[in-house]
Parts: sequence; C-alpha cells; structure tokens
Amino acid sequence: MIWTLLNVPLHTVFNNFYLRCGYVLTALLVLGMPVSGQNSNTNKVISTGQTGTIKQEDSYHNIHVITSEEIDLLNYQSLNDALWFTLNNFSVYNGRDGYSLNYNGTGRKNIKILMNGMPMFMTSMDNFDLSKISLIGVDRIEIVRGSSSVFNGPNAALATVNIITEAPANKVWNGKLNINTSSRGDLNAYLKGSFNFGRHSITAAFGQYFFSGVGGTDSFRVFQWKPRLRDQAQLNYSYQILNDLKAYLFVSHIYNKVQDRGYPIPNTLRAYDVDQITNLTTIHAGIIGKISKYHHLDFSHSYTNYLMNNYKTIKILSTLATIENNDRSAFDRLHYDEYFNQIKLSKTSPKSKLDYETGLEFSHQRDLERSILTAVKTNITQLAILGNVTYQLNQDLRFKSGLRFTNSNKFTTRPIYELGMRYKMADSATLLTNYSSGFRTPTFNEMFYTFENPDINISGNLNLQSETYNQFNTTLRIKSNKTTVYTTLFWANSNNGIQLSLIDSSRQLYQFVNTKATKLMGQNIYLTHKGKALDLTLGLSNNGINQFPEEVGNYYFYQEVAAKAMYTFHKLGLSLTMASKYVSEINETRPNTDITEDLTDFRQDPFWLVDLSVKKRLFDRSIFALIGVKNMTNTLNVSGAYLPLDRLSDENINTRIPISIDYGRRIWFSLITEF
Repeated sequence: MIWTLLNVPLHTVFNNFYLRCGYVLTALLVLGMPVSGQNSNTNKVISTGQTGTIKQEDSYHNIHVITSEEIDLLNYQSLNDALWFTLNNFSVYNGRDGYSLNYNGTGRKNIKILMNGMPMFMTSMDNFDLSKISLIGVDRIEIVRGSSSVFNGPNAALATVNIITEAPANKVWNGKLNINTSSRGDLNAYLKGSFNFGRHSITAAFGQYFFSGVGGTDSFRVFQWKPRLRDQAQLNYSYQILNDLKAYLFVSHIYNKVQDRGYPIPNTLRAYDVDQITNLTTIHAGIIGKISKYHHLDFSHSYTNYLMNNYKTIKILSTLATIENNDRSAFDRLHYDEYFNQIKLSKTSPKSKLDYETGLEFSHQRDLERSILTAVKTNITQLAILGNVTYQLNQDLRFKSGLRFTNSNKFTTRPIYELGMRYKMADSATLLTNYSSGFRTPTFNEMFYTFENPDINISGNLNLQSETYNQFNTTLRIKSNKTTVYTTLFWANSNNGIQLSLIDSSRQLYQFVNTKATKLMGQNIYLTHKGKALDLTLGLSNNGINQFPEEVGNYYFYQEVAAKAMYTFHKLGLSLTMASKYVSEINETRPNTDITEDLTDFRQDPFWLVDLSVKKRLFDRSIFALIGVKNMTNTLNVSGAYLPLDRLSDENINTRIPISIDYGRRIWFSLITEF
C-alpha cells in the first residue's frame, strides 16, 4: 500500500488536485457543527525556562511565540516549516535525512528541542530531522533566544525550542479536524479530540502526511525531493489530584518513510535505491503543578526510543525488477534510547522579595545498535544539580542568579551559571540584561565512531569535554497598549569546541578534538502590533560570526528581515495573512575539514521567502477554508554546500549537501473544523 502511494506519478497528482480539494470540502461540510468561532491564540503566559508558567513580560529571556493560529494560517506541516520565518535561523537540507537547524550559522547541536519542557530526542545524536516533527495538537511553540542551560540542561546553549501541546478544553468533549493539500502532491490530515469526565481528561490525536516527490518519472530517477510518508499519533491523559496539581501521561509515536531514488550507474542499467524508515517513540509521565499557594512541583520522567533503518535495493531499469542490496554501512541502522528523570521545586510569591528554584536531573542515553569499542560501553550517563534565586530589590528592580553542576561518566563539564536583571524604567519601558554560560555535550559519533577508507580515516575520542558558551544579552523593551518595540544586543563566545582535525597525515587519520573557538555578535530589532483588525510583526537582525577569534576583526556579517501580518475583515469573516523573510548573501572563510587542511571560501546566495494565505469562515459555522501560496518568490534554491564528515560513509565521502533548498512554488488548500 505504502509503496504504491510513493510511486504515484506526478502528473496524476496535479490532475487530481482540484478533485481532492472537492473531497476535502465535502468531508468537512458533513462533519461541521455550529459552535463558537475560532479563537485568536494570544499567549499571555510562557512555560519555558522555569518551573510553572509566568507572564511573558516577567521572563528574563527574550521569548518568541509561534501560535497555533499562525500554524493553521500559514499551513505549517512540521517544526521545520514553523521555524522558516523566525530570525537567526535557516535550515540545512540533508537529503533523505531531512532538515537540521542552522542557528546563527552554528548548527543544530547547540539548540535544545523540547516537548512540554521534556526532551524530545537524545542530545547526543548528531542530527535529527526537524521535518519529522509534525504539529498536530500543538498550542504554541516557544523559542528562547539565549542560553538557558542552567534550567534546560545540555545543548540549550544558544536557543531553546519548546513545543507546547494543547491542554484539554473545559467542555466535556471537543475536537478538531484539519485536511490540506497542495499542487505539489502534499496531502496532510490530522484529527484531534479530547474528553473530560470528573477529574480525568483524555486527548488523542492522529495525523498523516503524504508527499509523492518532485523531479520526474522513474525513468529519469531525478528525485531531488524525496517521496515521503509520515504518521504521528499522540495520547495525553491527566488526572487532577488537586485544583492546580495533576498527574499526567503523554505518549507520542512518529513513523516516517522517505524514498531515495538513486541515479543510474554509468554504462549500466542499474540504480541503487534507499528506503529510510524511522520510528520515534516518546513517553512522558509525572506529577506537575502547585503543591501550595506559592510552591510549584515538577516531578517528571521521560523515555525516548529512536530507530532508523536504511533498506537498500538495486533496481534493474530494463525490467524494473528490484534486488535486495546487502551492502550496509554503520549508519544504515541507528538505534538509541534515553531515560530522563527530573524533580524541580520552586517558590514564587508576590509578597516575598526572595524566591528560589532547585532541581535534580538524571539521564541515561544508550546506543543500542553499535558496540564500537569492545572495552567501552556506548552509553552516556549524566547527573545534574541546579538552582536559582530571584531577588526583588523594589517594585521596579529584580535580580536573578542560577547555577548548575553536571557530572557524566564519559566527559567533563564545568559548572555553568546565569545572572539576570529586569529593571522597569517606566510604565512603558523595561531593560533586561542576562549574562549566562551554557554547554553542548559530545555526541555518540564524536566519542565512539570509527570510519576507515583508503582516502580518510576517522577515530572517536573518549577524552572529549563539553563545548562551553558564554553569552551576554541586553534588551530594551518599550510597550504601549497595542504595540511593543524591543531591541537586543548580544555576543557569545564558544570555547572548547569539538571539530574534526587531522592528527596523523601519514595515515590520513582524523579525530574529534576540543580545539575550536567561535565568537558571535549581533543585534535584533522587533516591532509587534496587535489591534482589532491588524496583527503585525516586523523583525531585523544583523549577525556576525568569527571562526578565527585569535584574529581581530575577522567577523563576517549577514542580515535578515522578517515580516508577518494578518488583517481580519470581521464583518466578512475573512483574514489575509502574509509571512516574508529575506536573508542576505553570506561570504565566509572557514577552516576546511575536508581531506586537505586549506581554508575554504564559503558563499551562500541571498534568498527571499514569501508565503500568502486567505482564510474564510463558511456558513456561519466553525468551518474555515484557507487557500495560500508557499514560496511565492521561488528563490529558495541557493548555492552553498558542506561535507558532513561526522557522518561519513563510503557512498557519500565526496557528496556535498546543499545548505538550504525548497521544492518550489506551490498552491495549497486547507479546511479546518472544530466541534
């Protein structure tokens, strides 16, 4: 069944586009029920960076929120889509391995991805595809700019992305159905429902995404964009112990299949294909909430299991017969899991000048597939103790300080800290400053991986230490009733960075070592306006990266401009939405980790993204039709590529991966109903 779907001819998908839209409309008209209109999802509280929730303006960090309304209006299919239009980040396309995050030009490994404040996958993995994380049942996405490692732990060194799922509504039962399709062959649907009875709440959601691929027929075998099938299921159960204290169980499973159609081998009628299948299971459980008027408890546990398999076949193009290919590398099967436990207790009282937070964390990550070194177990255990205090000098001036100690069985990590200040200069102006340190742990590959080839050999390093970061942010925020303007200046130093270095030229032997240092600096300016009809966000950033800190003035700078706007015609029940982002040209000289030791001139072309959508309420019911254009400027295919030497195999030793790429302009159509 799946194989048949993944081989649908592209022209058939185009021909059936409007027919499928008709099916979608018919289904939703049948399911639609007269209820109240869709609410604007304006977030007044945030959950990231502390135990419990606080008002967004009370945080010591700059936190950007992507709402569920924005997700629907711009038809975001995955976490990768949702991050497209945020400043300081663009995606790196890894072929069949999907997308990884490039934040401030530094890579994904110093970014923490969470779901409801708990780890979503192992921090010691080298790469995780952001397009595998769908957004079914998501209330909002909170992005913390700056280090939050004291609270959120390893890899939250430059930013943290926290996916917050929807809490059950107060009604006895409610649900939501979203079905959408596009002219490129996307077909996506998800259904969510919740049921409340007494102290019990149950929410379940299921979604499926199908993409037939772009690039030609099987005879050409030019599929730059891979056929893909993704299923995701979620179950969330909670029991209300007290008014503000609950026990919960959250289970999520993601299945993803990507088909990689290889090019024909010269002078033969054979091509080598790969079907990559991944399964990610996440289980969170615990007790969370208030145990007294001013004390908050988070006693949570997590288990994550990740399994990836590359199933290789040889296709005989003359007969279209397939033969199983048993030639497998160390990266054709990956299997990791992690046990994570935390207990955090905080006290927050408006009557007290001194509040505190303390916690204990334990995690155990395992490589279940590769016992690379017979004398060393491929696992990583970490134990951390953390705490912070906040002090209110007066009504306008508050201070915060925090400290974390981490111990591991495989590497060393120095204590990290944070210092913050929030000063209310006037009723409309607030000054935030934050000085913090963070860390990024070595990955399984950097410590254990070995690769042997006539041209290059790579060896893991059991003596690695964590990368360390020091970061300073200062923000001036000016607010009125409807408009907020803030500007942020930041700099960050990365030390003890892990990179691949040549240690024995006679054997062409490379090893991961702690030698890299990087400096970042920049400024972000944001303006947000929320009126009765117009919601507007404008952002501008100017970021500099220095790969050679020992040389003064060796920064290269690039600029980004982002804009999001929604205008609502209330009498017509109609909304217009636009999202746009421009990234300037990037020119850089960086150390070359290829077989030679020369420096490399790296260049990335500028690109400009524009998405548009229109939303209309139908028949005075809670049924909404949306139509839009993705990548209207169609300029995302930019130059620039890199060689992922930390994940080498014989088949891709000379294959460079494009930095950022998209499969072109497309029209999409969506129907949403709530009941």
